[in-house]
Amino acid sequence: MPLYNIDDLPICPNCGKLFATTQGVNSHLSMSKLCAPYKKGKLRDIFLEAFENDEYELIPSLGDPGPRTRAHREGQRQKLGRVVEKLGLSFNNVRRLHQMVDGQPDKAGEWTTSNLSFRDDPSTTFTIRHRDVLKAIESIFKDPELGPHLVYKSSKVYSNRSKDNRIFSEMWTAKWWHVLQTQLPAHATVAPIIIATDKTQLTQFSGGKSAYPVYLTIGNVPKSLRRKPSSNASILIAYLSVDKIDRSEMTEAAHRSKVHRVFHESMRHILAPLIEAGKKGVEMVNHLGEVRQVHPILSSYVADYPEQCLVACCKSGTCPKCQCSADKLADPTPLPHRTPRWTLGVIETAKRDSNGSTHQFSKKCMEQDVTGGVYEPFWKDFPYTDIHRILTPDVLHQLYQGVFKHIIGWCQSVVGEKRLDQRIRSLPPIPRLAALQEWNLGTLADIGG
Repeated sequence: MPLYNIDDLPICPNCGKLFATTQGVNSHLSMSKLCAPYKKGKLRDIFLEAFENDEYELIPSLGDPGPRTRAHREGQRQKLGRVVEKLGLSFNNVRRLHQMVDGQPDKAGEWTTSNLSFRDDPSTTFTIRHRDVLKAIESIFKDPELGPHLVYKSSKVYSNRSKDNRIFSEMWTAKWWHVLQTQLPAHATVAPIIIATDKTQLTQFSGGKSAYPVYLTIGNVPKSLRRKPSSNASILIAYLSVDKIDRSEMTEAAHRSKVHRVFHESMRHILAPLIEAGKKGVEMVNHLGEVRQVHPILSSYVADYPEQCLVACCKSGTCPKCQCSADKLADPTPLPHRTPRWTLGVIETAKRDSNGSTHQFSKKCMEQDVTGGVYEPFWKDFPYTDIHRILTPDVLHQLYQGVFKHIIGWCQSVVGEKRLDQRIRSLPPIPRLAALQEWNLGTLADIGG
């Protein structure tokens, strides 16, 4: 590759600025207003020999070099040796650099592969790739960039001194964290676990490949940082199986049941360490070297509506949060909330009354608007977790497109635009949203996706 000539270190021949690589000199000479004119006609390109013989063997041979060429090559090697010494590099060739990079341990734990199978078809396996969920959580606590911003205890925030208007903005300002803290041992640290899953189509025209990633983050991180991809606050902890299930000898209900079982068995295998750690706590070290007794509690699950039904074990088309059937979703009368105890009770009753028949089990569950394919949900033994309450609405489809645009129209008709603008200005701080002085549909549309 043609590079600019150097003596001992890569420097700009015009201003004398030192660079770590010769590519940096090239970029500097191309972009600097001061040194760009120097490039024209005053430098000649040379070929810089590689560090090792096995690297420059790829260069076409030009025959046996003469004494002058051999001396030139030897001089270049001596110069490169001085570069390594003066820069204090711990490697002296590209291969060694790659070995050092590959040898670095993953901060969130090593990846492992697990194969799931079922008794009725042991020859069929479903592969999941995952890593230790507890190590992933500890890596966030250890992160030197995130560490100074982490919050370890709950707090109550009010808009005035009279404390008659409470503000809920971050997870640690919620009533849930405050109540949970009183139920844990003294000096315990709550780590609210936020899980997100979304089956993603990778290709549309070349094979229909897809992936099923599982992400994890914690509520101790401020939401303004959690939403930034560059902050590395969200960690990929697993890939669920996307293998096709042979449905040639299955009914539609049996196929749907197996898909649900694969999901719940996979999530139980991945998140199982959270059960015992949430009950008894686990020691974790933060970025300052302090040891904390951390209780990781599943507190939020982010998914679109079809996955909400899958996670909550509710019949598709019904509400995953309350016992409202599909034909009564428009009724204004509120219905009782779904709870883990109620859902598990329906499943246990169906198992007892079905006499081992999968068809009868599915039928009895579906009569109560509970999916008939899961015998044991993955969230069954999680402490302090109500899976129906922790499901977050799909911001784009359920909130913005499903409810929000209609509410805005109703509010404008009822209170008028002036009063609506006044209420909008009193909103608590929202990341990426400047102080909003009047209603602008386009601004919030960007946030909604």
